[in-house]
Formats: sequence, C-alpha cells, structure tokens
Amino acid sequence: MAARFFYRARNTRGRIVTGHIEADSRGAAAATLRQRRLFVVELRPAPARTGERARFGIPGRGVGVKALALFCRQFATMSEAGIPLLQCLHILVQQTEHRALRAILKEVVAEVERGTSLSEAFARFRGRIPELMVNMIAAGEVAGTLDQALHRLAVHFEKEHDLREKIKSAMTYPVLVAGVSVVAMIVLLVVIVPVFTDIFNQMGATLPLPTRMLIALSNFVKKAWFALPVLAAALVFGYRALARTPRGREAIDRLVLRLPIAGPLIHKTILARFARTLATLLRSGVPLLQSIQTVERVAGNVLVARELAEVYRTIKEGGRMAGVLGKSRLFPPMTTSMIAIGEESGMLDLLLEKIAAFYEQEVEALVARMSSLIEPLMILGVGAMVGFMALSIYLPLFGMAGAMQAGTVPGAAP
Repeated sequence: MAARFFYRARNTRGRIVTGHIEADSRGAAAATLRQRRLFVVELRPAPARTGERARFGIPGRGVGVKALALFCRQFATMSEAGIPLLQCLHILVQQTEHRALRAILKEVVAEVERGTSLSEAFARFRGRIPELMVNMIAAGEVAGTLDQALHRLAVHFEKEHDLREKIKSAMTYPVLVAGVSVVAMIVLLVVIVPVFTDIFNQMGATLPLPTRMLIALSNFVKKAWFALPVLAAALVFGYRALARTPRGREAIDRLVLRLPIAGPLIHKTILARFARTLATLLRSGVPLLQSIQTVERVAGNVLVARELAEVYRTIKEGGRMAGVLGKSRLFPPMTTSMIAIGEESGMLDLLLEKIAAFYEQEVEALVARMSSLIEPLMILGVGAMVGFMALSIYLPLFGMAGAMQAGTVPGAAP
C-alpha cells in the first residue's frame, strides 16, 4: 500500500514549494518529484490524516461535478486575467453557492495565507475534492500553467456532468412511470379489490386461480403493509453491508456489468471516464505512473481498478500499458490498439481523448436507444398489470352471470 510523504523542494525557478505525495517508498517519492522537476530539500513520512474532518469542521459529503466545473471555470478565467491567487480565492468564496465547497475554500484560503501551496491546501480535503483535481493543480503549479490546468479541469467536469445528466434524463421517465404504477396498484389492492371480495363471498361462487391470487395479494398488503418498508430498508442495508466487503463489492460490480441493458451502458461509461481522466492528467503534465494511480481510484469499478493496478506495476517495471490491457476482457481491442499506437507515437493523451469522445458518443447513442425501448416496455408492463387485475375481477363476474341465468348460484331466484 502506498505511503504518504511530506516534502519541501525547489522548483525550476528556485522557489520553495511544499506538499504531500503518495508513493510505495521514500525512493519512489523522490523519483516522482524529480520527474516533476522538483529538487528535494526535505522528505519525510507524513502524519496520518485521521480527525481532519473534525479539525476543519467541513461537511463530510463530496462536492458534485457541476459545482466543481463552475468553480474551475471561474478560477481559470480570473487567473488568466492576472488576478493574484489569494484575491481569486477570496472572490470565489463569496461567489460559490455550494455550501460544502464554500467551507472548503475558506479553509484553503487560510492555508494558502499561512504559506501552504494551493495543491497541498486542497489535498487536505481528499475524499471530498477529487484526486484528479488535486494532482492537476499540483502539476499546474510546478509548470506555471495553473490557468490551463483549471481550464482542462473545467472541461473534464463539464463533460462528466453532461454524461451523468443524459443518463439521469433517460431514467427519469421509467422511474416515474414505475412509481406511479406501484402507487396505483396499492390503491387498487387496498380500496377496490376488497369491495369485489365481499361480493364474491356473498355470492359463494368458486373463484378462478387469478382471482384467488389477487385476493391473497390484497389481504397481504392490507394486513402486512408495514413489512414492505421494512423489507425495502433491509434490502438497502444488506446491499450496503455487502458493498463494504471486498468480495461483495467485486460480486456487485461483476453483476452490474452483466446486466442485459444497463451493463453495456455502465461499461462504456467507465471506459469513457478512464480515457477522459487519464488524457486530462497527461495533458496537464502529471507523470504517467501517478496518473494511473489517480485513474485507478476513480475507476468506479473494482474489476477495472484491479486491471489498472496491474498496469501500474507493469509500467513501473518498464512494460507497456497496452500489453496489460490487451489481455483484459474489460478493455475492447479498439481501445488497446489505440493506446498501443499512442505509446509508440508519444501521443497517448491525444488518442485517449479520441477514445473518450468515441465512448461518450456510444453512451449517448445507447441512452437514446434505451429511451425509445423503455417506453414501450413500460407501457406493456403497466398494461399487463392492469389486464391481470381486470381479468381477475371480471372472470368470476362473468361466471356468476352465466350461473345466475342457469339458476345454479346460491341465493339466485329460481
């Protein structure tokens, strides 16, 4: 497991910079800093970050990509205009509406005023601020291209937000229809079905199987309705408990990728995020090994993260990324071929951007197909539910009407 080190170093301009870095050993940390063109003055293990949330008093939830995109866009614009760093941060504190981000920025301003670098100030809030953002700000500070790094971050977060919104918009209609259908079914079972149950009991007729099933379901909902929210809560807590274990998380991620409709969509989304994040990091000057580690943490799938960990080990030993990914079933041949070409030509960041654009278009097309497919499926499902309930109610009525005409129903006039 990677350790965390504190460093003081001089950059190419001779200025002292401080920060933290994660590496497997002190030597690996020093090598990474040399790749960043930093000359180490001090390098020592960093203290644990436990209790940091309580010390800073920051809300524990993460900051959404929409708020981060707006923040990075405004920050980059002011930085390009030549506004000093601290003045930019003070303005952003006043303008930011997101409560958690505003609280973080106040602490960042205080840290920068005490002489801490901007990347190190943001690094204190890992878990609420993406690792991608911390690393790119650090690379921008070292290279003197902070405004460009912020622009790339803004573009990255905007594309991530757009992709999520398209998926959410595609799922809004089915979720709404499913919710309304469940509520309507519960009302029918609790209010309408008991009326017909009393009629059937008074007539003493023999009920067909669909009607008996419907009455049994109605009785269950009326008598044991409290079991439904308990069951839903048990499923949610059970899922969370399973997801906290390594084997459970792996089983869930494997199952998700095998789902008939959602699986391909999630898979392509993961590939798009992988390519976009890695391309953004490399474009900003973050070393390849550090970029791979960052992408591994934001992969969003244990299986993909495991493959990227193997990529990290291979590259560290002098191997190539494409060779490892080519053996994986999670990365299609087209992706690994383009990565191989990028590694050979030295244009890996450019080809990764093309891969990201390709899979983002694939996700958009798949979402559009899902939207056009889900609507008729939902209509068919609702129709089947209503048809079953109507058939269950009217079958005995038709039977009793025929029996009354024949004079065989108890209580019927001769």
